Amino acid sequence: MESFKKVNKIFSLGTAGTAVCIDAEVKDVPLRFEGSENGIAVYRDEENRLTAEAFAQTFDGLELVRQKTRVKALDSFTLTQATSAKIDGVCLDENGIKDRLGDGSILIHYCLSRWQGEGQWRTATPEDLGIYTATGHAWEKSWCRFDSVSSWSTATYYPLIVIEDKKRGESWFFEIEGGHSWFLEIYGIGGDKLQSLSVKAGGADERSGFAKKMKLGDEFETCACVYGVAEGGFEEAVRALIAYKRKTSLAQGGCPLTFNDYMNCNWAIESAEALIPLIDKAADLGIEIFCIDDGWQERLGLWYPADGRFGDKKLQGIFDYIRSKGMRIGVWFEFESIPADMAERLGADDCFLFRHDRMIAPKRPLANMRSEKLVAYLNERVDALYDMGVRFIKNDHNNTEYIGPTLYGESAGEGLEANNRAFLSFIDGIRKRHPDLIVENCASGAMRSDNGTLKHFNIQSTSDQEDYLSYTSVLAGSLALMAPEKAGIWCYPYALRFDDRTASGLTPEQAAEYADGEETVFNVVNGFMGCMYVSGKLHQADGYNTALLKEGLDLYKARRLFIRESFPVFPRGMIRISDRTYNAVGLIDGAGKKLLLAVWNLSDSGRKITLDLRKYGMARCEKIYPLKKEGVAYRYENGRLTVEFETGKTARLFELNI
Repeated sequence: MESFKKVNKIFSLGTAGTAVCIDAEVKDVPLRFEGSENGIAVYRDEENRLTAEAFAQTFDGLELVRQKTRVKALDSFTLTQATSAKIDGVCLDENGIKDRLGDGSILIHYCLSRWQGEGQWRTATPEDLGIYTATGHAWEKSWCRFDSVSSWSTATYYPLIVIEDKKRGESWFFEIEGGHSWFLEIYGIGGDKLQSLSVKAGGADERSGFAKKMKLGDEFETCACVYGVAEGGFEEAVRALIAYKRKTSLAQGGCPLTFNDYMNCNWAIESAEALIPLIDKAADLGIEIFCIDDGWQERLGLWYPADGRFGDKKLQGIFDYIRSKGMRIGVWFEFESIPADMAERLGADDCFLFRHDRMIAPKRPLANMRSEKLVAYLNERVDALYDMGVRFIKNDHNNTEYIGPTLYGESAGEGLEANNRAFLSFIDGIRKRHPDLIVENCASGAMRSDNGTLKHFNIQSTSDQEDYLSYTSVLAGSLALMAPEKAGIWCYPYALRFDDRTASGLTPEQAAEYADGEETVFNVVNGFMGCMYVSGKLHQADGYNTALLKEGLDLYKARRLFIRESFPVFPRGMIRISDRTYNAVGLIDGAGKKLLLAVWNLSDSGRKITLDLRKYGMARCEKIYPLKKEGVAYRYENGRLTVEFETGKTARLFELNI
C-alpha cells in the first residue's frame, strides 16, 4: 500500500477503519468491512452483535482525515473499547521492517507533559519503545502505548504522535481531540515478517474507566482522531496539523497584548495599592488588556466582587480605571471549581460530581456541568461581569476529575467525556452571547490543552513555568502542538518569585540585577514566539529597561499579523527543560518568504552559536530586537547564521527574508 496522497481514498485503500472490544474480550472483536459511501465505512462483527460506522471528514487543501466511530448495538453487550480510528500500513515496506525497527530509519516523536514542564518532546525508535520481533509466528504482536487519564488530558503526554519514515521521506501523524482520557497505541503483528506498523487511537477504553452497557438500538460515538501523512519530517507534520487547527478553530486567536497580574507578580494577593501602579505602567507600555487574576472574587466559586479588598474604588472603580487608561478589562475564573455550600445556595443537589456515591475532591469540589441550575448561575455571573466592562476571561482548571464521575449511572470514563462535552457547550454559549469576549484556556498552565478543548478558546496558557530560562524549552515544544497565535507565552521581567510572593515588590538588590537589560530582552524574545502574555512588577523597571520593553512590545504589535499566519520551525531541534546550552525557534510564513528567529544563549557565560538554516532558503538576515543594544555579534553566510554572545543568559531576535 502506498501512503495516501489523496486522503479521501483511505477507506477504499483498506488502510483505516475502527476496532472495538466487548464483554470480556481482550482482543479486538473481528469486524467485517461491508462497504463505504460518502466518507462512512461500515463494519459488522461476525456474530451480528453490532455495527461500527467510521466517519471520515476531509478538508480542502489538507492531506489529513478527521475520524469518529459510531457503534450501534444489534444485541446486548458491554462495550469496553471503541477506537476513533485504527490505521494500518504505517511505514509499509514490502521487504519487511524487522531490521528497520531499531536502525533509526523509523522514528517515533512523542511529547511528555507535566506541570511547569509542558512540551517536552522525545524521539525514539520503535525498538526503544518495545516494538521489536522475537519470533517467526504470524500472530506475534509487539506494541507501545501512550495515554492519559483524567480531565487533565495533557498532564502526562500530549495526545499526538508523529511517526517519521526517513526511507520514504514522509511522516505520519495521529492526534486525539478531547479533554478527557485517551490512548494511542502503536503495534506490529507478523513476527519477523512484519511489513508495517498499525495505530489505534481513541478515548473509550476500559483501562481508563470506560465500560458502557449496550442493548438493542443503543449507540455510542467516540471522540475524534486526526491523522494523515506529510511529505518530509517532523516540521512538515506539525505544519499540516497547525493548518488543520486554524481551519477548524471555533475561536480565533488574534495575539492581543495582555498583562496578567498573577505570574511572578501579585500572585493572587489583590488590592488597589497593588494594582494601580501596574495599570499605569501597562498603559504606558501600550498594553491592550489588563487581566486581574485570582483574588478579585469573594472566594473560589463565588464570582461576586470582593469589594472590600479594593478600598473606596471597589472592584468597579478598578475596572473603570483600567478602561480610562485605554485598556480592556480581564478577570480570572475557574468555572469547574465550586464551594462546598453551593448546593444549599442554589437549591441544586446535582451541582457536584460524584463517583460511586462519593463526592469527587470534597475539599475542592468539582462542578457537574450538566446541572442546569449551576450552569445558569455561572452564565449569570459571566453576564454580570460583562455588564461591568469585562471583555477578557482567563478560565483555569486547577483540579482534576481523575478517572471521571458516575453521577448518572454511566461508567467513570463515559461520565468524564460527557462532563467535558457539557463544559465546552457552556464555553460556546458564552462566546455566542458575547462575541467580543476573549476567553483563555488554562489548566494549571497547559494540563488540558488538547485541540478538542483549545478549538473552543481564543488563547491557551502554555505553562505556569516561572523560570524564563526553562521557558524556551516549553514554548518550543508547545509550538509543535498549537498555532502560534493561540500559544500564550509569559513575558515577566522584574519577576517577584513565588517564594517572595508576600513582598510588595523587588528589593533594591533584586532590581539591580536587571541593570544590563538582558533579562528584559530575554523575556520579550520569549513572548515573540506566540501570543505574548506580560507580567512582572514592571512599575519597578528603570528607564533603560522600560525603553527596552516599549521597543519590544511595539515591535511585537507590528509583527503579530505575521505571527498569526506563521508556522513554527526548529533549527535546533527540541531541547530538554534542563538544557542550559542554547536554543533557537523560528516562525515562517506560509509562502516561505520571511522567517522570524529567536536565538537564546542559556549558559552562564558567552557562547558562539552556528545554525544551519539552508533548508529555509533565506538570502538576508538582520537583528531586529533589540536594535541598538550591544553585546551580540552575528553574521549570515550561505544559509548559516553565526551568533556570538558576549555574556550568558542572553537572547536576540532576527528576521530573515528571501
